[in-house]
Amino acid sequence: MEDFTVELDPETQLYCTLYLFINVTNVHEIREKIVGGKLYCCVTKASLMVDALQAVIAVNKAVLNAKRNCMTTKHVYTEILFCLSLSKNISRSLNEFGISDSDKNIVVILIHKHDEKQTISADILDSIKGERIPVSKIQEFTDLDLIKKTYKINEDELRISNITDAIVSRISCKDFMLIK
Repeated sequence: MEDFTVELDPETQLYCTLYLFINVTNVHEIREKIVGGKLYCCVTKASLMVDALQAVIAVNKAVLNAKRNCMTTKHVYTEILFCLSLSKNISRSLNEFGISDSDKNIVVILIHKHDEKQTISADILDSIKGERIPVSKIQEFTDLDLIKKTYKINEDELRISNITDAIVSRISCKDFMLIK
């Protein structure tokens, strides 16, 4: 199975690994373990992910915020959900991008040092009851209408840009934008 791992900003000396799971049957249990501090990862809805780049940009931003002691949330993994969202309201961001009991397709996001991936991944991967598939298939589980609504993307914008670029621009510039 292909892994999707990318090096983050060199300043952080960290990497990000993404896993895509479908038909997950224990989402409630996963969310409880994350909230309870038993699983150290970020899990988001696959329906709101259009491309791995979207997650990587949010993760990189969250990790840099953590390194610079300027996080909005209390933990780097919730900071990722906050960075994915256009909202500046923490609760709304976590509800919007965090998993709920009705989600069956999820993206798991790990942050790790170069040599820690296997150790960190093992416990998390063992905790998820679902089918792991390549991250390259993420668009098969994307809800474009929901993404357009969530990121406030209209058809005029998509005539001059693609959806991934529109989302990445919003994530990158969230701190400087006034969202209507």
